[in-house]
Amino acid sequence: MRTSGVVAPEITVHGTLLEKVKSQRKLLVVHTTLKFSCLIAKYFKAEIAEKAPQDAIPFEVNGVRVYVKFRAVGAKFCSKDIGFQEFEFPLKEPERFFPKWIRVNADLSGEFGYA
Repeated sequence: MRTSGVVAPEITVHGTLLEKVKSQRKLLVVHTTLKFSCLIAKYFKAEIAEKAPQDAIPFEVNGVRVYVKFRAVGAKFCSKDIGFQEFEFPLKEPERFFPKWIRVNADLSGEFGYA
């Protein structure tokens, strides 16, 4: 993903999680995925990691390195009988779809959004 046009999102990480990541001397990785199918869905995953995944964009929150990995995927079918076959969804301007805000809770759950 091109990162030149990415505007830094407002990232909020629960204080307990920030302290945990700092004390372990690790980093926080946030995976944000938009899925284009019959509807548009958002998927969120966060993890404490030793190193950043490839193509993740680095940010800093209160002294903790937070890496955001954004993906867009599509699904070939919209039927429960057939299931969903995901594929990488090409975006001409991926930076336009990058989240505007990200919230990570103490239990590594969270969400992201655009308004």
